[in-house]
Amino acid sequence: MEPSQRSEGASIKKPRTPPAPPGAYTGAELLGEILRRLPDMASLASAALVCKRWGRIASDPAVFRRFSSLRRPPLVGVILTDLGRERFPLHNPALRFIAAHSRHPEQDLAAAFGDFYFQRHPEIKAADEWRLRGCDGGLLLLSCGRYASKLAVYDPLECTAIFFQPPERWHTGRYAIVADEADASFQVIGIDLWVEETFAVFSSRTGKWVVLDSSFPYWGFAWPRSDEKIYVLDTKTMVWSVITAPFPVGESYCVADMAEHGGLCIVSSREQSVLLWVRDINGGWVVKKEVSLLNQFGYLKRIRRDEWMKRLRILAMKAGYVYMEFWSIRKSESYILVLNLNTVKLQQFFRNITAKRYRGAAFPFFLRFHHCLPHMMIRKFKMLDSME
Repeated sequence: MEPSQRSEGASIKKPRTPPAPPGAYTGAELLGEILRRLPDMASLASAALVCKRWGRIASDPAVFRRFSSLRRPPLVGVILTDLGRERFPLHNPALRFIAAHSRHPEQDLAAAFGDFYFQRHPEIKAADEWRLRGCDGGLLLLSCGRYASKLAVYDPLECTAIFFQPPERWHTGRYAIVADEADASFQVIGIDLWVEETFAVFSSRTGKWVVLDSSFPYWGFAWPRSDEKIYVLDTKTMVWSVITAPFPVGESYCVADMAEHGGLCIVSSREQSVLLWVRDINGGWVVKKEVSLLNQFGYLKRIRRDEWMKRLRILAMKAGYVYMEFWSIRKSESYILVLNLNTVKLQQFFRNITAKRYRGAAFPFFLRFHHCLPHMMIRKFKMLDSME
């Protein structure tokens, strides 16, 4: 028998093929859908470490944006302000940060060490007239002076700031901030209503203002007004639209994009009730859901009676959760409540006990999902993302 020949009964060992990596036969879109449904950011970071392919898909901005939009953001606390006449120096009592005291270490650390009084940045600390104008995606929008001669977007956890000027020939206006957690970029929207309704958008990606043509008629400042005008900017198409609020002027409300309810929605308050407004087939507004806090949650009746808690203010709307402040008309105390519109479950985050009334704008501060990642996972995630 030739050495290379074998008997008929002899077994022939075949070389083993290495097992296919997880998800090798899963399309990128399907894998992205799977990653979006992971329960939390730590799970997404762990999935990104499986292989380079998973890491690339997990770091896709589209996947990340969808992942964050479907999850309740971690609430660090609420920044309360007052509409007093005094200026806004450091340690001004007209500003107060109330920590949420969660059971998550990342949130508690952010609440303990975050610079919510603007004291740790040298350029901001040097001036004493910085005012809080907006908050989104873990970033604070600040303006300097009564007429907002300088603007800044401040990260109170990293203690970093981006400074820029208002648009040229800009009068005193109103500003708002919209942050993108996928790349930590932001847009600042400005509205100048003194001379004419002029709109401009500042982008951190370009570092420039773009003045937009609203094409709206000028309504002036007729008073009293019987309706409330809500301006809406699509930050992708840069197209403005105007909504006539379906509730009386003075009601607290928040506008949110909710895909499960057909897109643009309004959440408003009426006495001690929360109303969800959606578009009907004719383009009008109808109440899709109304939640009476006193009827749904009995303990609030006692709080309302004992502490004169009669005012409800909508603060924010995130991933189906409504963040509210329930405050007294006689006392300076208030409660921060979070309502899950889908399950109609209510959570009391904390009680604000203070001798001073804070009836100005209140800003919930949410932890960016990036800050929820353990530092070791962040480094490995970035390393995998940079691999070819």
